[in-house]
Amino acid sequence: MMKNVKVWLAILALTTVCSGNIWSQNRPKAPRKAMSPEQRIEMRVERMQRHLMLDDKTAAQFAPVYKEYLQALEDCKPQKPETKPAAMDDKQIEEHLTAQFERQQKLLDTRKEYYNKFKKMLTMRQVKMVLQSDRPHPMMPKNKQMKDKPQGPCCLQQNACVFD
Repeated sequence: MMKNVKVWLAILALTTVCSGNIWSQNRPKAPRKAMSPEQRIEMRVERMQRHLMLDDKTAAQFAPVYKEYLQALEDCKPQKPETKPAAMDDKQIEEHLTAQFERQQKLLDTRKEYYNKFKKMLTMRQVKMVLQSDRPHPMMPKNKQMKDKPQGPCCLQQNACVFD
């Protein structure tokens, strides 16, 4: 009887040890479906509403204004230059820098405009979260920035901003 129990325990232990390797294997990830810009904006609006913990009435007011804001920010994004910066002559570099200044000014004007709209419906702490959510995290390398994800409240303490 005791020998029978030891055999079963040995089989159970062997099975457990062998099956551990099966579960530790990397499984292929399902391919991500490409999202349309409208779907991305909807997702960001929903995420921001949850992050701000808005009630239903405020969320209904906030959503269309925030969608407009995100679209306005999208319009401020730089276009990829046709030539690489190393291959540009002085005139092209000057035009590129001038365009960059204009984009930054347009971005600032857009942020000021929507600041006034947001402060009518949100608390100042919430307005700060919304306005800082569109800025990339200053400590993240430029090629690793998550462009569609708002930064959380832990990032509100950062004052630096990375542009272009």
